Amino acid sequence: MTTKPPRPEKAYFGKQDFKKRQKIAETQREESELAEKSRLKQLHWRRCGNCGGELESIPFKGETVFRCPGCGAALLLKDTLKQLCGEESRFFDSLLDLFKF
Repeated sequence: MTTKPPRPEKAYFGKQDFKKRQKIAETQREESELAEKSRLKQLHWRRCGNCGGELESIPFKGETVFRCPGCGAALLLKDTLKQLCGEESRFFDSLLDLFKF
């Protein structure tokens, strides 16, 4: 029984093909993750993280605060919070007064 000697070009092209398939799979996975992230953003856009109700915009000291009419939760964007906390020491007291029922 004779055995064929290994063919280095076959192994080389097999590795190249494997790398291409890996790259294609990674690209498809990244695209799928981006599409899922976009879908979730659309699904949860301006929704309360606590009860799922639709958030309403409320002007507060020149900034926009998002409030849930269902459970009273508030959402402050990072820049809004920085702007509001910047100079005023009694910020949290005045903010809590805004959301009293």
